[in-house]
Amino acid sequence: MKKIILFTILLYFASHFNLAAQNYNINPIPSYNYQITDNQALFGEINTQLNNSKEKRDMDVVISTANHSSTPIFAKVWVVKKSGHVVKGPYIVNLEDQLTVPIDHGKWGVIIKCDWVVSASVWIE
Repeated sequence: MKKIILFTILLYFASHFNLAAQNYNINPIPSYNYQITDNQALFGEINTQLNNSKEKRDMDVVISTANHSSTPIFAKVWVVKKSGHVVKGPYIVNLEDQLTVPIDHGKWGVIIKCDWVVSASVWIE
């Protein structure tokens, strides 16, 4: 009986957290000058057709801000394949530096975490 109750409680919490994880707002790629205000932003390819004509592509990320403080501002960036089996990073991206990460023809996304209010541009070449 204790095992059934414990299993039921575990199942409830697992389903609750799974639903909460699906509430993230995913911004499309390309996105330009998207303001990150909540310390994190997610970007993903949302088109349904994959471009199979190019075997290799580049994911590009640039971080910028209007704040001109003397404090060094940077962001942590991960490039993730849709399946989640390939994660590249974390990369440290300083202001106005362009991060270029080679990717294949699959669907990819980008996670950006930053402690400052910044704008991010994410695109694929």
